[in-house]
Amino acid sequence: MKKSLVTALSVISIASWADPAPVADLSRAGGGAIQTPKYASTADRIAALERIVEARANAQVAMQQQVSALLDEVSELRGITEMHSYKLEEILQQQRNIYQEIDRRMGAGASSGSTPTTPTQPTSTPTTSAEQAPIGNPAAVVNADPAAETTDAGGAEASSSPSESDAYESAVNLVLKDRAYDAAIPAFENFVRTYPDSSYAPNSYYWLGQLFFTKNELLKAKAQFERVVAQYPQSAKAADSLSKLGQLAEREGDTAAAKQFYQLLVSKYPQAKPAKAAKAKLETL
Repeated sequence: MKKSLVTALSVISIASWADPAPVADLSRAGGGAIQTPKYASTADRIAALERIVEARANAQVAMQQQVSALLDEVSELRGITEMHSYKLEEILQQQRNIYQEIDRRMGAGASSGSTPTTPTQPTSTPTTSAEQAPIGNPAAVVNADPAAETTDAGGAEASSSPSESDAYESAVNLVLKDRAYDAAIPAFENFVRTYPDSSYAPNSYYWLGQLFFTKNELLKAKAQFERVVAQYPQSAKAADSLSKLGQLAEREGDTAAAKQFYQLLVSKYPQAKPAKAAKAKLETL
């Protein structure tokens, strides 16, 4: 009895191996049950399994390649986004600079409108002291005549007519909007010749210094920055001009002169933005 039972179970096992039960593949379209193929031998079944494994491996490799390509595209898009963000920040900064200039000019116009007119009195030409100061000599700037500050303070409050404002704005637009640096230089030079007592004069000389600095005409750049420091010590651009003079001295390898310019900047304009950078420079020079 026991022997008969073992024999029966063996027969059933062989039958199930040779002829497997049908399996429904519900992932196919239509939802109909699809019969798995019958295999004549174990070797055929192993070969079929090998083909399935190989197909899956190829699919995984293809998927990995697609993922790698997508990652490369994401990295490229991220770089493009960062570049666009940088350019957008540059544009926003330019707009902020323009708005600051507009606010400054409106404030200057309001102060000039409230100032009563007085008879014009002869004044000395403001370019004399700057022309006498030797270019690139920090001692001449450090030992500048304090009386120049008094004269300068009055000049900074000079009224600016609409024609002055238009001429100055036109010169500034050549830099900020048109990027026409070569054309901006004669525009600013003509402005300071035409309106030597304008409240925009210190800014114009500073712009000239920046433009000459960009063109690597360092001697001309020094002359403009020193003019701002010597003639317009109360101007907002005086501290920036001292910082530029220190940078120019560093570029020329004159460490002693650079220190003098930075020390003057820190002592005279401790609250100005360039003063913080000047302190850091003094620690490293």
